Amino acid sequence: MTSIEEHVRAAVRLAARNVEAGRSPFAALVVADGGAGEVLATGVNATHRDTDPTAHGEVEAIKAACRRLGTFDLSDAIVVSSCEPCPICQATAGMTGIARIAYAATRAQAAAAGFGFSDVVASRLADIDGVMVGLEHIDVDTADEPFEAWRRAGPPADMRPRPIHELRVAVTAPDHGAALAFYRDVLGLRQLADWTSPDGKVVVLDGGRATLELIDEAQASYIDRVEVGRRVAGPIRLALSVDDSAALAERARANGAVLLGAGPVETPWGDRNVRLSAPADLQLTLFSSVD
Repeated sequence: MTSIEEHVRAAVRLAARNVEAGRSPFAALVVADGGAGEVLATGVNATHRDTDPTAHGEVEAIKAACRRLGTFDLSDAIVVSSCEPCPICQATAGMTGIARIAYAATRAQAAAAGFGFSDVVASRLADIDGVMVGLEHIDVDTADEPFEAWRRAGPPADMRPRPIHELRVAVTAPDHGAALAFYRDVLGLRQLADWTSPDGKVVVLDGGRATLELIDEAQASYIDRVEVGRRVAGPIRLALSVDDSAALAERARANGAVLLGAGPVETPWGDRNVRLSAPADLQLTLFSSVD
């Protein structure tokens, strides 16, 4: 069984990796069974990436855990954070029934790295701390590592203004009904909008956070060989991050998708990938962490 200290160290490592990815030095986990169970979700600070002042590591982890479990009730879980939580994070945890947050670095350590509160907010913290959720400091020798990485790296690239606000993939489906049933009802992409009119059918589905991965022909061939064993993809392939790629692939196959290759493959980059040919003539890679 993983101890709370080990979970805290994992949160610190995740925060350091977030700095390596060009973001801020904060991260968190949501752990089931009061800290004695599995890691339900992880989150990293994405405030600048998403231009969202609430996108703290703890909040992102809690949101991910709620989405995974399909509930707002996380009363059996705890949050494990790389740093002492702010009022936003404490309130979010409390609103989902979480009663405890264990953390590594203190606010003093964060302030020394340039992440302090204003005098007005700092004067009110004593009245806020512990009201919504209990706080437990776990003193680990690695707590400063994310801040040290931040000092070495300098301000992250995602602090720059973003001219693009959303990536939307528009797919023309010959059988619109079948495609909608597969991607919405089988894969579970939440419906955001239905703009169907006499001119035609348009439904927008939530595919999670969107990124644009640009690869060259050599890398595309390498990925195809890893996932399928041969070159199969065209210029566009959808890759979906999921909780359990193997299980979702089986569900997809039972509802019309065709497996490409031998099945789930553990990749050199630490994921378990499954390649499928899916409705609307799309190739899908379903991927989840091996860990």
